[in-house]
Amino acid sequence: MLPEHLRDLVAAHLPVIASAEAGPTVADLTNAPYLDRWIAMREFTGRIVLSGDVTGHPLLHDTGIVTSQLFGIDAHAGWARTLSRWYRLGRPLAPDKRELPDPFGFRPLANPDVLAAALAAHADEIRRLAAEARDQ
Repeated sequence: MLPEHLRDLVAAHLPVIASAEAGPTVADLTNAPYLDRWIAMREFTGRIVLSGDVTGHPLLHDTGIVTSQLFGIDAHAGWARTLSRWYRLGRPLAPDKRELPDPFGFRPLANPDVLAAALAAHADEIRRLAAEARDQ
């Protein structure tokens, strides 16, 4: 039987994965916070987040942030989907800043192919857990 914490994780992540894969609507991005000078980072836990300068965040307002877990991103189209919300993306962090390791365990994911593969692997694992829960 799938442990309760994993059932809760699957329930929380499945709709966000579907939303990210479908991509945002115009309405999704209309009032979305704007994230500039951003970079994808992998936490020591394995979760992927974005770090950058946000404006228009409904709770944090205008400041430097680390987002909730990232589920989808299209840098060319200018959007990202995290666990809690959509973001409009500005400029990525300058390339010379992407290789700096963070003392708190964050590691840059500057390669878009590596980032896409990591996000896809997480989505596949959540779907596998959902199937396991259904089969029990």
